[in-house]
Amino acid sequence: MLSRVLIGVLLVGVLAWAVHLWAAWQFRGVARGLAEQVVQGPAPAGARDDLPAPIAAFARRGMAGTEPGRRVVRLTQAAEMELTPGAGWQPLEARQAIGLTAPGFVWEAWQSLGPVVTLRVVDAYVAGRGLLEARVMGSLRVARVEGGEMNRGEAMRYLAELPWAPEAILLNRAIGWRMLESGEIEARLEMAPRDAVVRFTLDEAGDVVEMRAEDRPATGPGGETVLRPWLGRFSDFGEIGGRRIPIRGEVGYVVNGVFQPYWRGRVTGYVTE
Repeated sequence: MLSRVLIGVLLVGVLAWAVHLWAAWQFRGVARGLAEQVVQGPAPAGARDDLPAPIAAFARRGMAGTEPGRRVVRLTQAAEMELTPGAGWQPLEARQAIGLTAPGFVWEAWQSLGPVVTLRVVDAYVAGRGLLEARVMGSLRVARVEGGEMNRGEAMRYLAELPWAPEAILLNRAIGWRMLESGEIEARLEMAPRDAVVRFTLDEAGDVVEMRAEDRPATGPGGETVLRPWLGRFSDFGEIGGRRIPIRGEVGYVVNGVFQPYWRGRVTGYVTE
């Protein structure tokens, strides 16, 4: 009798492990499928000639356009996140695909304990729709948000990360650009019911060192969606993968006038395709 019980427990454990592996594989397949849609963006139609001069110069200085026909940037990151102020920073690794000819990105991040992935996150904006999903062990879903204000929030993230994709500045004709009286440069994606808008600040050398938005969707203390000022900073410009980009960055919300970063990290790998 005891042997039968042990065999039963073993079979249940094997089945549970098989289900876990299948769910984890399926979730990674979701990320791969979304990234493939980003890769299959429209063919480049040549560099734009209607950009504000400072942002065009920034893209050119990043060596954008040196390899014609590119549609996507693939980069890797070593980073850390603190989703709740004071909760402590947690290390993570990530890979990301950023569209160059059409708005879109897929960010896949994971935390590990030795060889075991303890958490995997997919954050994406593809074909006008945003998605954020997190799974413990890569298989057990603990969060999923999509649609509504999420779409605009993810479109804003695409714009905010353009300093990492200088080709997109030159090639993506869906982005509206204008120089503001403040000296900032605005990037806009038209959306319903409200456009996605961010503003960039350049330093005296002409490098983008800050990104700001006034009304990015965030999660409030009660789980509700609130609109908050959003701020990102770029630094440590250098060459990687044949492009000159900011190697380091951080991003967070401004709450009661205080900047509260929730992500900071550095680019560790970079290739355009």
